[in-house]
Amino acid sequence: MRAVCFIVAALVMSCYGHKTDSGSCTPKLENALFEDLLSMMLKIKGIQKGTNQHDETFSAFAASLTASKTLGSGEIVKFDKVWTNINSDYDPSTGVYTAPKPGVYQFSCSVMTKYNKVVRVLLWKNDMKTVAVYPGSPGYNTGTINMVLELKKGDKVYIKQGANDKDIYSESAYNYSMFSGYLIR
Repeated sequence: MRAVCFIVAALVMSCYGHKTDSGSCTPKLENALFEDLLSMMLKIKGIQKGTNQHDETFSAFAASLTASKTLGSGEIVKFDKVWTNINSDYDPSTGVYTAPKPGVYQFSCSVMTKYNKVVRVLLWKNDMKTVAVYPGSPGYNTGTINMVLELKKGDKVYIKQGANDKDIYSESAYNYSMFSGYLIR
């Protein structure tokens, strides 16, 4: 509390010498002082503005597949190129995302088929199927899953091959197939 009082006093004193005819700070300086005060108070509380901080209460990931693959029956897709992995809750070696805390999460998956082939993948929560996508032939085709799930701490979410449809397409230069998710609240 002493630190906050000191900061307020310092900011009020910094207004001295920058007064208008009415005796108050200029609006521009007043706004700048308020922003500085807010920023300092957030730092004191351990919260920082911006997205570069490590926030243990937030979780997000985005990963893509770098090469085409013929999936085995019931295989979990391991999206191996990690773009974002705040708090490392997604494991690219297993393809599984583990919820760090209870909450509501958004997940998305896009997959592309190999030329004139089909693929069927499902979004799983623990041992329960949720939704599927089944892009088929002719040519190259894509399908997308978007799902909001309520999770408990430790729940597992992953993309798993379904039925006999198993030819997923991707290239390292274009990353056609991807999986992502984040904590909404």
